[in-house]
Amino acid sequence: MRLPKPLLLLVVVMAFLGCAPQIPKRPGTAMTTEVRRAPWQTGPTAGSELTTAHYRIFTTATNRALVTYMPGFLEAAYRNDLDLTGLADRPDAPLMPVYLMGTRGEWASLTMSVVGQQAAGPYLAIQAGGYCHQGVCVFWDIGVVGTFSVASHEGLHQFFYHRLRDRLPMWLEEGLCTVAEGYEVLGDLVTFTAERNNFRFTDLRTAIVQGRFLRLQELLTTDSGEAVGGSHEQAVGYYGQLWALAQFIRSEPATRAGMQRLLADAEAGRLHEALKTSADDLAALRRHGRAYNKTVSLPLFRQYIAPDLAAFENDYKQFATRLARLQ
Repeated sequence: MRLPKPLLLLVVVMAFLGCAPQIPKRPGTAMTTEVRRAPWQTGPTAGSELTTAHYRIFTTATNRALVTYMPGFLEAAYRNDLDLTGLADRPDAPLMPVYLMGTRGEWASLTMSVVGQQAAGPYLAIQAGGYCHQGVCVFWDIGVVGTFSVASHEGLHQFFYHRLRDRLPMWLEEGLCTVAEGYEVLGDLVTFTAERNNFRFTDLRTAIVQGRFLRLQELLTTDSGEAVGGSHEQAVGYYGQLWALAQFIRSEPATRAGMQRLLADAEAGRLHEALKTSADDLAALRRHGRAYNKTVSLPLFRQYIAPDLAAFENDYKQFATRLARLQ
């Protein structure tokens, strides 16, 4: 089916939040897509299964605007993921599963099934939006604007899970996922705007002003679990800095090309060559979770992005300060 227009509700909500859409500088993507619809039942709740070119969306949401536009938004976000990463489309790839629940209670109940009761604790502590677990995205309705932003971030995690043979270092994966969050809507067109992300802008600015700006080596070796497990200020500062780091890498031709080589090698399962180890040893290290990120982050950064951390750090901090409008 084709989606109705214009998306006035989303425009009004964005204006209310202080991020009213402007005429896009880049061509927007129409949130129109072919959707196959079928009934879906989870427990006592009836819902719908919405199938698009790349997704199977299972939803119990009753927010008409959210359900109507989510399929087209996800397809537009997928095309943005290809642009961010430089990876090619795979039209014949298996459809990616997305669950969009109408209430937090429904989301929590589904979470117990998706991740298992023993592992559910950290997921159930999430206060807004949802998560991606082993290639499955699970959201609940927090309003159109917020749900779309979460879907963009977690959808890129999902994209990486299904596309890459090797796991990325957190500085790149989380950095690109924060970049994916920003978007503007005008009518039925969505434009992804990496640089216009009010939440990450505030996080970055606060980290700099409060003297919480991490040194590059610490930023590169920290993972999201460590950041979220610390103070609130530490967590938001970490994501704000990664948002700036990913944008800086993408802004320079040499580092952008290096990032795309890293992603291509991760897709092909060749990161062990850059790390001068065997594929089996790298796979074994990955099973140790946090140790993987601690071990590979700096070597991969030096190999693909910049061998001289000190020189890069100086330029990066200047870029971040300008991005936060503090210079």
